[in-house]
Amino acid sequence: MLDARGGIVALRAAVGLFEDPDVKLRTWAAQSVQRWHPSPDGRRGDAEVGELLDRSRHLFSDHMLRRRKWEAGVDL
Repeated sequence: MLDARGGIVALRAAVGLFEDPDVKLRTWAAQSVQRWHPSPDGRRGDAEVGELLDRSRHLFSDHMLRRRKWEAGVDL
């Protein structure tokens, strides 16, 4: 259900679940963030996206984190 909207809404929801007590939900949230890409109609350069990706840095290599930020138009 949370993936249905996509874009920043999905990213925000998934990152918000990192601290959930349910292990399965935390695992799903981590996988959702790793699969996330900005939506084509989303606003590029959104500072919130950069912050959410920074909170998720433990899920990415440095290269992949830079790539996701670049795709979103977030300054590195």
